[in-house]
Amino acid sequence: MRKLNLINISIFLLINIFFSSSLYSQINNTIAVKVGESLITSIDIENEIITNLIISGREINQANIDKNKNFSIKNLINKSIKRAEIKKYEIKDYNKQDLQNYSNDIAKKLNTNSKGLKEIFKQFNANYEVFLEKHETELLWNTLIFQLYKNQININIVDVENEFEKSKENKNEKELKEIRTNILNKKKEDKLNLFSRSHFLNLENTAFVKFQ
Repeated sequence: MRKLNLINISIFLLINIFFSSSLYSQINNTIAVKVGESLITSIDIENEIITNLIISGREINQANIDKNKNFSIKNLINKSIKRAEIKKYEIKDYNKQDLQNYSNDIAKKLNTNSKGLKEIFKQFNANYEVFLEKHETELLWNTLIFQLYKNQININIVDVENEFEKSKENKNEKELKEIRTNILNKKKEDKLNLFSRSHFLNLENTAFVKFQ
């Protein structure tokens, strides 16, 4: 708990140093945070803030930038921790279509297409490739968690059947099969999410994070 409080204090001091200037002022690219062997720069932080505002559909103004600072720095620290673990286990595989679907979903939410989304990033001088890389990290992380914990996913079949019984009324055979599969997959996903949070928490508690 003390370590997390120190990190929060450091983030608060850091963002006031790097973002006390106006919205469109020039920021020199300096090292802001070291996470293990990874470096997070002031440009990384600026890009993360603008990207988060773009994909959430919020107006890019100084007030929203200020509100998003802590969240963005924490995201970058988390990404660095996950990337190090992904590299440690040499995880390289993920579903490429999932990455494309994610980009398409963001574009659709902003009432545009893939080309239009790239133009929005360009308009606000944000890095579209880094945006994709961030989600790629999450997909690689999911692969890692599955590989590490797939043999520990024990599903209570009684729970599955109880949920199934509540949903099967007036359904045909095909629908019943789909319902049971969806329930089972959801429970597996919930288990993996628990393993994911636990694994990351252990890494976070031992990570070397230094604010410059």
